[in-house]
Amino acid sequence: MSGRALESDLPTRPAEAPPSAPSARQVSIEERRRLVAESLQVGNPGNRARDLPAHADPRLECQVELAVDDIRPYENNPRRAGNARFADIKESIRASGIRNPLTVTRRPGETHFIVEAGGNTRLMAIQQLWAETRDPRFRKLVVLFRPWRSESHVLSSHLIENEQRGEMTFWDKATGVVALKSRLEAEKGHALSLRQLEGELTGLGLSVNTATLAHYLFATERLRTLGESAPELSGLDVKTMQPRLNAMKRHAQSRASQTEEDLYASIFEPVFRQFADEYPQTRSFSAAAVCEACEEALARQLGEPVARLRHALDSSSRFLRAGAELCVPTPLAAPATRAAPDDASVSTANSSHSHPGDRLQPRTARPAIPSGHSMAEQLIEQVRVFADMAGIADCVRLHPAAPLGYYLEALPIADLGAPARQCAWCLLAGISGRQDDATPTQPLDATFLCWLVDADDEEASAFWNILSLVRESRGAGRRPPVANNSTPAPGHA
Repeated sequence: MSGRALESDLPTRPAEAPPSAPSARQVSIEERRRLVAESLQVGNPGNRARDLPAHADPRLECQVELAVDDIRPYENNPRRAGNARFADIKESIRASGIRNPLTVTRRPGETHFIVEAGGNTRLMAIQQLWAETRDPRFRKLVVLFRPWRSESHVLSSHLIENEQRGEMTFWDKATGVVALKSRLEAEKGHALSLRQLEGELTGLGLSVNTATLAHYLFATERLRTLGESAPELSGLDVKTMQPRLNAMKRHAQSRASQTEEDLYASIFEPVFRQFADEYPQTRSFSAAAVCEACEEALARQLGEPVARLRHALDSSSRFLRAGAELCVPTPLAAPATRAAPDDASVSTANSSHSHPGDRLQPRTARPAIPSGHSMAEQLIEQVRVFADMAGIADCVRLHPAAPLGYYLEALPIADLGAPARQCAWCLLAGISGRQDDATPTQPLDATFLCWLVDADDEEASAFWNILSLVRESRGAGRRPPVANNSTPAPGHA
């Protein structure tokens, strides 16, 4: 064996442990002072928040305290008239402060906040109190902050708040809703039909039907020239003026080739301006007086006695009333047998539970029908357009067994006093091929013909499209001939 000893046989020495750090108690007072002095010489950390926005708002709804000068009233508040109770509200705030917190929001990139849903009057009152008294009680407010959503959301919130308080006139509501329509169209990037607008407003919490929307649009588009007297308009005034002005328009167009724009610019609007000029002195407004003055101006323009013109307008009104009475429809029976589930199913006219697939979905503009579509598909598309424009889309039902692919249910009771929708119902029912003895016919008088040949009337143009397609389809023999009164309609056999 080798004389070298194995390493494992050598005696082992315990490893020397490194010197342990002195405990906190073993550190001298001088050492502590030295460590503290070194820590005080450490510089501040670098600023890494340079990329954050200057005014970062909370992402969730919360309460915050703001200076009253940092909040502004909503500049597009639809209620234009001042609050008649402003003085009482101001004194109440002076005594007790604002009990219900204001709701505010802030547009992206702006430094000030705005009132989000009502409260403009209270804000103005407390701002006046702060400016007048410099009392610290009025310098700041605890408010409810809500993150910014959209311009349409803020405007609709003010409309709802003002409507709930009952503080809005017809004119304020009309201009507010029309402004909201413009906001929504700008945000969505396309125009909205009355039906689409009704749906959008319902989604925002505003309940306004299409008939009222039509009155709002007419008032804001055609009656603005009334100036300071326009805010005096009531809903009843507009319901009185619109049909009378429309009757004058039809009468003028039946005697002279004049567009609606020219008629308003040359005859109606000068009358409106005259009443607007007189309003600051009279402080009174009469819709009937405005209509009578327009009739006199139109008679002078046409060179005919005003009595004769009014007789013609009364005859036109009697025709519309008679049409409304004729057009109280007897519901057309639906086919006795239902189609297969994948076909367009139809419910009975008296059923309160309609199938969504049976109803024509509204369209907003005259569509460009692809050339590959069948004649029947093009016809239904044009019926869809006309029914939506006339506000009767809910009455139209699709069914392949009908001669033209559709039939009409009865108008809702609420529409029985609307002559325009009544007449539109009659027109579609008259060409639908589903007629019986109770189906009224449309009288062909001068007023009706004047409407039908009005190239500027979109509704009349849509009906012409239907007539053209019906005529073409019959000539081509692509659909069965329209059933006459002696032919039993489906469900009448």
